[in-house]
Amino acid sequence: MIFSSLNLPNFSPLKPSQLLDFSESLGDKGSFSPIIPPSEDHIKPRTFEEILKDIENNTIDKITNLEWIYLVYFKSDHDSKLCQLIWNIAKQKQWLKNRLLWNLVLYYGNEGKQTKRIISESLVNSFSVDVLDRKDHKDLVTIKIIESLKKAPADLAKLSLTFKKTPKDLLKTYQLPHWIKKAEDALKKVAEVFVSSRDLQYESWLLNCLEEMLSEDQIKATDYLLTNISAETAGTLLNLVEWVKLNFKPQNSNNKWHQLSGQAKESLRKWIGAVNYKDFQNIVELLLENNDELNIPDWEQNQLRSRKSFWENYSDRFERIRILLPQKSINALGQYLPENVDLLREDGSDTEVCIFDFGDCFIVEFFRGGGSETRLFNRSQNPELEQKLFGSSQVSVKSLRCLQPREIHDHVFCWQTYCEKWLKRENILPNEGTLYFKGLSNEHGRYGSDGLPTPSYEDQQKRNYRLDQWKNKIRQIESEAEEYAKYQDF
Repeated sequence: MIFSSLNLPNFSPLKPSQLLDFSESLGDKGSFSPIIPPSEDHIKPRTFEEILKDIENNTIDKITNLEWIYLVYFKSDHDSKLCQLIWNIAKQKQWLKNRLLWNLVLYYGNEGKQTKRIISESLVNSFSVDVLDRKDHKDLVTIKIIESLKKAPADLAKLSLTFKKTPKDLLKTYQLPHWIKKAEDALKKVAEVFVSSRDLQYESWLLNCLEEMLSEDQIKATDYLLTNISAETAGTLLNLVEWVKLNFKPQNSNNKWHQLSGQAKESLRKWIGAVNYKDFQNIVELLLENNDELNIPDWEQNQLRSRKSFWENYSDRFERIRILLPQKSINALGQYLPENVDLLREDGSDTEVCIFDFGDCFIVEFFRGGGSETRLFNRSQNPELEQKLFGSSQVSVKSLRCLQPREIHDHVFCWQTYCEKWLKRENILPNEGTLYFKGLSNEHGRYGSDGLPTPSYEDQQKRNYRLDQWKNKIRQIESEAEEYAKYQDF
């Protein structure tokens, strides 16, 4: 490949006086004070002693802007009295104060990093907060920024969290140099600061910081968050979980996922499951709260509560869910209806549906009603199955019941015990560390290596009787669904 060459004209070197004129022309086009404000004083350079005399005699109007710059940048052997005089004069000269503070931030912000001299050591050592106006918000924040820069990078991160700005944005807002090393180091500490703050209102701040990070730092911060925030807490951090899913799911083309630790990868799975369960839980609770409009019978309300409690024991295992509601339920929830809910096609049925993705298996859960079953499908059994369950907009209760599941499970007496064993055969296990199943008594909910306790003989007899009734109901429901399917396309 041949690239054309670029021929630049010769540039005439600028004279020093022209450079001075140009530097003096760079000033505030808005609210920013100029580095060297315009001056008409182009006089012969004076000695340090002559400038000092003007300061001691309080005839500071005789001192040119360039002479002030000389004092600030280059003269390092000031005595403390002179330095105090310069800081006091800065109260009257806004541009000088801005320049001194700017350089002070550069000094502390690049500590440990080799840089050219930006302010004399004696001026740094003589700085006092008294030079700033404590009634002025900008000055108050500047004091806090300078104080934080004297400490560890985490202190600047904590300060930026207080103002809900990234460390760099905080410095920009108060017209201070934002490219300092301490701002970069503070950005690397935001994950730790967020976790230790225990205040979830800073979620947006955290996301802004993550977006601003370099890829390597982003991976380290995300790993820290995943391994230090519980799945339960993550269930309330919907935006953070969504951001991590978007940037770190293994299906993505980038390789960030592979750079996470094993513990972080496991935590991400739990995070996603917790958020998915939260959606399911919220829907069930909303349906119960709006029962006045839905007129759900008591026995169906109990079905809803038992579904919510049972699946909470598997909340870490969901890779994704799809919630489908009939029009009647959607109308009842109204303004409280979550965004991630789809409409069930009308077919005369009166139940809500949730589809769980467990990776190798899909489970279709019917919330309530006479059948109210759980249907399990193998992902591999039908190439079109995933699209029908998660992508189709023509889903109805009867169309779902027309699909051929691998197995069907009931919700009759003692169903939780037998459903747990049924799921275990499909390698679907409760959340790690489960000792008791939520929704069951201590006696019946104790979970061990063999799963839940086997019901008593008397309870088994009761279950078998009701199970026969349920099987008859399911046969009737499936027959109606097959008749319906003859005239539908799904």
